[in-house]
Amino acid sequence: MAMELYFNNECGFSQSVLNCMTNLHCEDKIVKKNIREQPENETELIQLTGAKTVPVLIVDGKPIKGSEEINQFLVGKFM
Repeated sequence: MAMELYFNNECGFSQSVLNCMTNLHCEDKIVKKNIREQPENETELIQLTGAKTVPVLIVDGKPIKGSEEINQFLVGKFM
C-alpha cells in the first residue's frame, strides 16, 4: 500500500497528522511531501486534488483530506 502525506510545517492540522504518525510509529511507512520546502510537491498536490489545501494523505492514488479523517485512517491501519 503506497502512502504519501502532503503537508506544511506551519499548518496546525498537518502537525496533528505528523504527531499521530509519530505516536503510531508509522513515519517510515509514509512518504512525507512538504509543499513549502519543495514547490514541486505543491504542483503534484494540485494535480491530484485540484487544490493546495493540506494535509492530504494519498493512499494507493486516492486522497484522504483533512486531519481528522487522516488520523482516523492511520489509527485504524496502524494501531
